Amino acid sequence: MERARNTFEDLIRKLENTSEAGLSFNEAEILKFLKVETKKQLDIFNKLEESIKEQKWGEALSNLLILVERINVSLLFLMQPTNYSILVSSKISSLFEEYLSVISQSISYSLLELRPNLKKIGIESITATVSANPPSINISMVVKE
Repeated sequence: MERARNTFEDLIRKLENTSEAGLSFNEAEILKFLKVETKKQLDIFNKLEESIKEQKWGEALSNLLILVERINVSLLFLMQPTNYSILVSSKISSLFEEYLSVISQSISYSLLELRPNLKKIGIESITATVSANPPSINISMVVKE
């Protein structure tokens, strides 16, 4: 999970170092949104990582679901047709692409860390799927009786 945290931190540094000068108003607003939201998501990811280390499984699952929820809300905003058309042709398109990679990586690493402990947690299985419309990451869990 350290690698995922590092990629989150690298993205935040890049977002912080990106100047709003030369960006359109909409690009600047999207950049501000990404800065704030990525920091919040990293904070939740750090809490998730800590709860896994401490084997606080209820807290870990809660943090995972909160992280997925925040990511999904961000994706809904970023993938709105107006915002998406700005992003794909803007100066910040590479940051947007990196953001997509970071969130995918964070969910993947989180699931990989949880998977060996499923029996301890009381979960039969846990899976993640990505939906295109609406853009979202979905987590499914089968809880043992």
